[in-house]
Amino acid sequence: MAHIMPSNVPELRLAGASEAELVTLERLSRELPAAYTVIHGLDIARLSRTQQAFGEIDFVIVNQSGDVLLIEQKNGALAERDDHVVIHYANQDAPKSVIGQMYRSRGIFFDALEQANLPRVQVSSLLYCPDHRLESVKAAGLSVEAVVDAAADAQLAERIQALLPEGIDRNGVAGAMREFLSQTLSLAPDMGRTAAQHQAVYHRLASALQEIPWALEFTPWRLHIQAAAGAGKSLVAVEAYERALANGERPLLVCFNRPLADALQGRLNDTEHVNTFHGHCDHWLRTYGRPDHVASIEGDGRIAWDALVERMAEVADQAGPYDLLIVDEGQDFRGEWFEVLRLAMADDFRCLWLEDVDQSLQGNEPVTLDGFVRFTSQDNFRTPQRIARFIDRLLDKNVTWRNALPGYTPRINLYAEPDDQRRLLDERIDALSRQGFRPEQIAIISLRGREGAIFSDQTSAGGERLRRYTGVIDDERRPVYTDGPLHAETIYRFKGQQAPAIILTDVVLSGDAEKAAREEALLWCALTRAKVTCELLVHEDCGWRKALQRAAS
Repeated sequence: MAHIMPSNVPELRLAGASEAELVTLERLSRELPAAYTVIHGLDIARLSRTQQAFGEIDFVIVNQSGDVLLIEQKNGALAERDDHVVIHYANQDAPKSVIGQMYRSRGIFFDALEQANLPRVQVSSLLYCPDHRLESVKAAGLSVEAVVDAAADAQLAERIQALLPEGIDRNGVAGAMREFLSQTLSLAPDMGRTAAQHQAVYHRLASALQEIPWALEFTPWRLHIQAAAGAGKSLVAVEAYERALANGERPLLVCFNRPLADALQGRLNDTEHVNTFHGHCDHWLRTYGRPDHVASIEGDGRIAWDALVERMAEVADQAGPYDLLIVDEGQDFRGEWFEVLRLAMADDFRCLWLEDVDQSLQGNEPVTLDGFVRFTSQDNFRTPQRIARFIDRLLDKNVTWRNALPGYTPRINLYAEPDDQRRLLDERIDALSRQGFRPEQIAIISLRGREGAIFSDQTSAGGERLRRYTGVIDDERRPVYTDGPLHAETIYRFKGQQAPAIILTDVVLSGDAEKAAREEALLWCALTRAKVTCELLVHEDCGWRKALQRAAS
């Protein structure tokens, strides 16, 4: 089999690379012998003070002598006009000469070789058009051997070997050529691009769950979706809200934690009908309740919500009627909260209830959902393969990992004292920054509550200012954060969110059997937040230490 670069074909496919070219890349890998290296998607440039020229070569094949064959692949309809093969692009008025493109890219490639001071090698070209049958080789402007059309498609590998024999090693020329092409191809990971790629793949894959609710018909329309972390439940909530508005309905979206509510409010541009359960209670009490109701939920920074739930029955019906109730993070809700919300709904209201029982951190009993149709999915679309394998080794979860992007294996960092953890935190932030992650792409997540988190009294870490919740609510009832690009949060408040790079701090779990379920839930919630990479700062006495180290090995 030939060597191919890049070799991560599944990831390229998910990221939206040309399917026709990826099929060819896989085919060349199978049909050409190991004497050949196939490089796919080479971007080249010629820059000078007076001229800039750019080209793209679909495939570059290198033999053992360092000689090169450039392949231009054209799929779809072509035309033959006045001794030229042309292709018409949808966004351009005039057709483009295929042979002209090949010669221009070839010229830029020769200039790049000269600038790199590489030994002289032979460079040939081939036009591959598997969907088109050329009527005249003369029209193509190439010899018959240098064209593989639909009629000769089965002979592609044979034709390549005829134009570019295997060759023999010439004092490392082939190695120098491959190294040059690798550098030109920029195969070193660009974390900004990698993070964007992971986000695009997640949204593309998770769109499958977004379509489920609208493919089901039943009356009354009450749908309970139990789906794994990373399945795209919050995306479904947003889709449901936007569809309801488009249909002229009045939706109410309720979640549990405030940061997720803030994100949903920003996405949907609605702070009145999108909120946490407690946020809706606060708004309704202030709008429809008595002054003593409002006064009773203010004081020393703590809110006595439990005592106010029954009072909400007096005002909730005044907030409605709503046509659609959307509950995200339903595993953290209480049955009496659902009863309060029902009072604000129309008699024939529809309901979409989204939850993952494995992310239950509040210890609440599951809400009874009588009359609901249940849909269950254990697909995770967010977590990349290496983090998924780590989770599989660590936790007993029946999850189907759908994201084929590789990501990075979680790194275990041990510490003994709080100062050691702060030092480690600075080191890992610096390491992630050197890898190309921007501060806003990194989230520091504590497995403790806000007051016990390692960053609770810090304004910066790793030389970057922190954005963390201060525990203060402003006059507009919004949480106050410190000002910085580096997000620091507890796992309790970060549920429902994600980041390219996650640093888990305060991993001081006991490992005791009676605490196993809760500690597994903490790790499950935390590890599935990461889209690309995850670092764990683990106390040396952590009861999960050996299990974590085994999972990472």
